[in-house]
Amino acid sequence: MKSIALQNNWGIKRLQVIDVFLDEVTFIEINKTLTNIYVEIDAYSQCRNPSYANYPFITPRNMGKNDLWIASTAALLGLKLVTTDADFNHLDQVFLEVQYLEPQFLR
Repeated sequence: MKSIALQNNWGIKRLQVIDVFLDEVTFIEINKTLTNIYVEIDAYSQCRNPSYANYPFITPRNMGKNDLWIASTAALLGLKLVTTDADFNHLDQVFLEVQYLEPQFLR
């Protein structure tokens, strides 16, 4: 968020709003457990996780690195991931619960 603000020359007020928000957010430490979940999800998405013999999809599901961190964090914390991004759907009921929302229904 701060990078976007810096790159777009946001004013002092908007930067202060970000700082207030970040003061209230819970930060999750990137530790060995979170990293291991990331590795498992990434390998699964590429159909290359040795813990899985059968995949419900035929070709790899290329996920962005930020999406992998989001999925890993949700899985670690036992959270349902609510998203309009279908890139998470293959993880549903494997690593976490994914609730996909069609973007057109959110208007």
